[in-house]
Amino acid sequence: MNLDDKLRGISLSDEKINELKTKPNLIKNMEVIVNTGNNFTKMQYSLACIAPKNCNLIELSNLIEEGYVTNDSLLKGLVKLGKKSKDEYIDFCKKHTYNEQDIINFIRLLKEKKETKATISSKLKEQYLYYDTKIFLKEMENYNLNVPMEKYTKNWLDEGEIKFLHKPGENPQKTKKIMEDHLKRTGGKVITRFPPEPNGNLHIGHAKALNLSFEYAKKFNGITYLRFDDTNPKNESNELYNGIIEDVKWLGFEPYAITASSDHFEAMHEMAKTLIKKNKSYVCFCSLEEIRARRSKYQKERDEGNDDPLILSPYRNTSVEQNLIEFEKMLKGEYKDGEAVLRFKMPLKSKNPLMLDLVGARIINMVHDRKQKNYIVYPSYEFALCVCDSLEDITHSFCSREFYTRQEPYHWLLQELDMYEPVQWEFSRLNISNTVLSKRKLTKIVDEGLNWDDPRFYTIKGMRRRGFPASAINKFVQSVGITFSETIIDVKILESFVLKELMQIAKKATCIINPLKVYINKCTTGIISNEPVDVNNIIYIDKDDFDETNNSDFLRLTKIQPVGLINLGVLKYIKDESDGIRCELLTVDECKPNKFIQWLPNLDNKVELRMYKPLFKSFDPDEIGYMNDIDLTNSLEIIDGYVDNTVLNTHIEDKFQFIRIGFFCCDFDSIINDNQKKLVFNLTLPLNKNY
Repeated sequence: MNLDDKLRGISLSDEKINELKTKPNLIKNMEVIVNTGNNFTKMQYSLACIAPKNCNLIELSNLIEEGYVTNDSLLKGLVKLGKKSKDEYIDFCKKHTYNEQDIINFIRLLKEKKETKATISSKLKEQYLYYDTKIFLKEMENYNLNVPMEKYTKNWLDEGEIKFLHKPGENPQKTKKIMEDHLKRTGGKVITRFPPEPNGNLHIGHAKALNLSFEYAKKFNGITYLRFDDTNPKNESNELYNGIIEDVKWLGFEPYAITASSDHFEAMHEMAKTLIKKNKSYVCFCSLEEIRARRSKYQKERDEGNDDPLILSPYRNTSVEQNLIEFEKMLKGEYKDGEAVLRFKMPLKSKNPLMLDLVGARIINMVHDRKQKNYIVYPSYEFALCVCDSLEDITHSFCSREFYTRQEPYHWLLQELDMYEPVQWEFSRLNISNTVLSKRKLTKIVDEGLNWDDPRFYTIKGMRRRGFPASAINKFVQSVGITFSETIIDVKILESFVLKELMQIAKKATCIINPLKVYINKCTTGIISNEPVDVNNIIYIDKDDFDETNNSDFLRLTKIQPVGLINLGVLKYIKDESDGIRCELLTVDECKPNKFIQWLPNLDNKVELRMYKPLFKSFDPDEIGYMNDIDLTNSLEIIDGYVDNTVLNTHIEDKFQFIRIGFFCCDFDSIINDNQKKLVFNLTLPLNKNY
């Protein structure tokens, strides 16, 4: 049967078939599906219509044939998921295949509450992300409730896949007793953790992970650990430990306890011996480069039919007795760094490259900064992560999506150790425009001379120094939500949250950047920042508020147009002076101005203003090479400003709205003491397009 007959078989007209023939990509997709031998159904046709070029078309077609894909919404979800293994696709289908009667009952409950169609549709999608819309359409027939749509407040943790996460006690274990013991220890609480490495600074991406771990536990009256993944003493320091704790608490999170992988190093040494005794681990004397080369060779040879495990390591079949001797030598420091490692002896049936005998521990002969002890043998990240999750009885182990392939070794190791297995759940990293967040990339920029807390960085310390309120950062990352797909969020969205918070908390004050002396015809009293101010024949305005050309589009002071002075009066130009201009000061009743501008009675209070602009020129700096996109010259301009007296009482991190200029934050470079005062302000967000 040819393609035309297949299309007629799903009730497409000849006219429609001829129209389809003008779409080569669609025809190609349909031919691929037909060649699988699968029944060509309307669902298969839908797949051909929506499948992008890089789609795993054959695998998805097979899933339809096997009955895993039950509706178009679920099919679209699978296509969005991108290329995955069949098992991953099946897991996704099972997770999002719902009981039809549950959906019907949910719709009928909302109908009883007299919800609008739009509200029912919205709530239904939140509860059942990939439901069959045909159920909705059938249930909503003849339902014509005509009422205004009510406001429905969404909880960011009730959206998307996260609302389908298991409850404590529902995650499968190797034995029933393991789960029973776990529940005895936890009382059925939700327990999460935030596990940063103390080898760098937290950034806005970590703020997303923090919010997820802490807020998810909070929602269910659970607890969250702050656990340091301190398995590499080469790059760690107490300064970084303390800095991370400070960042976490500044964002508003209080951990149940602060722990570290290093709390369990000795226990992991004993676990390593247990694995050796079970013939599930061995000491390998290959260098790191050789291990990588052998893994690559094994994968290639395996694809060609030679799956000899000794390709991975010539030491793989060393006896248990000898491995125990060699591991003891490692612990005693009888081998140098890099001379020996402990590797897991993993099952090689999996195609997962992380199941190719991972390194479980290596020699780093140096003192651990936090513990002030030289352990000599330090567990690897892969070893420590799952063991510490288990020992802390973590119920929900949140990781970014690149950790998906680590799930298999994670669970294999815990099963071999007969330990409780937490569930890992992956979410996408947070990427924002006009910056980079990678620790490696930021380190390279720091090497060029910037500091980790530079206000142009989106590190927590950088944003804090720039004046971003913690509440704005948290609300932003929560608004982005939890998804599996990665996108770049426009930084302007983050700035909109910052602006909203600053409008509520920033103190208003007067600042002038380019002062112009103005002689006026009388002494009077004005008000600046709610304080009375004596005016003695001279005031100062900003030069940008005076136009000598009498431009008709200019709405502030010109030689023929007066301007209002906030809480003082109206300024009317008379003539130029050698060092300024002379004006007449009128009342608002005498002259109605178009605009009002700020002013100062003197220039006694000079401050330093650091005017920041984006460090990167492009929306996505990686597209052209992030180091080529940096704009060090124009991203910071340091200028003088002059402020009113109320600003003098400021403290570090106080936030101000300098009227008509922008929002500023008092920097810790300021000198504030009884003998000296030098105030430095960082521009948080501009209100004037010139800045």
